[in-house]
Amino acid sequence: MLKLKLIPVAMVLTAALILGGCGASTPAASTDQGKAAPQASEVKVYHGLGETPVFRVGPGKDAKGGQIYSISYVMANALFDKDGKIIDVNFDSLEILSPNDEEHQGVPVFSGWPTQPGYLGTVSNTNESAATQVAAWQTKRERGDQAYGMNWSEQIGNYQKFFKDKTVAEIEQWFAKNTSDINGRPLKADAKDPKDIEKYNKLTDAEKKALADVTSGSTISLKDAHGDFIGALKKAYENKVEVTVK
Repeated sequence: MLKLKLIPVAMVLTAALILGGCGASTPAASTDQGKAAPQASEVKVYHGLGETPVFRVGPGKDAKGGQIYSISYVMANALFDKDGKIIDVNFDSLEILSPNDEEHQGVPVFSGWPTQPGYLGTVSNTNESAATQVAAWQTKRERGDQAYGMNWSEQIGNYQKFFKDKTVAEIEQWFAKNTSDINGRPLKADAKDPKDIEKYNKLTDAEKKALADVTSGSTISLKDAHGDFIGALKKAYENKVEVTVK
């Protein structure tokens, strides 16, 4: 049902070459025939998957004043080295709305448990219609940026690049220091909220410059009612399993 882009095998092999010191000169063992035998080496990397659900009262209400509810299910697919540093990470998100939403065309919806009354008078699901609804669900990457009216995939891609070569602990520390406590977005020099201004002014000039490099490509939240990307990445690390490349 849920689809998450897998980190390709080629990426694992590339990581193995980098971490294993590709091109290092190690004397090859010789055989009885005087021929050099292939030097066997192994590189261990770690692959993890993490998911975080966020339940939201919103977005807004329907035309009759009925509350719309949603759930955002963020997924992280990550590759780590032996020191816990991120080699590669891929994020995606599945957003599902209650069936009374009519504003967001094409968004995944769920009308409720089969044979039970539909939410706020909407048509109740049968086993067949529920299965059809679930099968039609698409993640944000699958739906594409046009469906959301913004360059979501590009901004998430910039975060993915920024996270590389950092540990989850380092990213959590960066997030705590460099993002708004109100909405989880990276702080900016033109912040309007007093709390954001106060937090931004505590940063050093070097930290402000580094943060400006981030916000030049990404300003969407990393942890709010629309999804928890930091939590998903942390779970991916906690769920990691060893992958040995020979």
